[in-house]
Amino acid sequence: MLLIKTPRKKDLHKIITALLAKEISREEVLSWQKGVVASCGWDVPIGRLEGYWYLYSLMYIEVPFPGGYFIRDSDLEEYLRDLEVVPGDEIQPGIGHLRSHEIKLDELRWPIAMMTDHHDVMAGVPGVRGTFEKRMDMVEHCHLRFEGANYLLVKQFDEQTGQVLLLGGDRDKARAEQLLGLLGVTDYMLP
Repeated sequence: MLLIKTPRKKDLHKIITALLAKEISREEVLSWQKGVVASCGWDVPIGRLEGYWYLYSLMYIEVPFPGGYFIRDSDLEEYLRDLEVVPGDEIQPGIGHLRSHEIKLDELRWPIAMMTDHHDVMAGVPGVRGTFEKRMDMVEHCHLRFEGANYLLVKQFDEQTGQVLLLGGDRDKARAEQLLGLLGVTDYMLP
């Protein structure tokens, strides 16, 4: 049984590690997460780089999804890599994957392109599922770096199911189109 107490980064890391090792169940983790949120609300005293949004993402740990659960083991593994401050890898020449600890979390990102997900854009990138803002939407996202600019691919599973957005701090449309082409995306709309 997991104790309901104010969590710290190391507690979250330990729980996710135990879950992946099948030492505790998804049901136990969900019960713990609900207890922590009930006692702390939005004021959980861990920062965003210490697992704040990963704690909230665990509210979807038991949500059924094609192939298993919405939160996959690969997502939990990605949570751990970010908590352990492991740098992202190069996805393909010129396109890097970034983890939260490698970006400015408050950087403004504008919508650059919108696409209907006909051919699973996220399958070609190391996307991670969860919730990452107070709207609590179920999303899969991936931070990317291309030609010195940072981008964010976001796939919606809630109100805009099947929609993928490309957001970025740089509004260079030609560069965005080049990135989308390298990712194999051909069907998109630019604002």
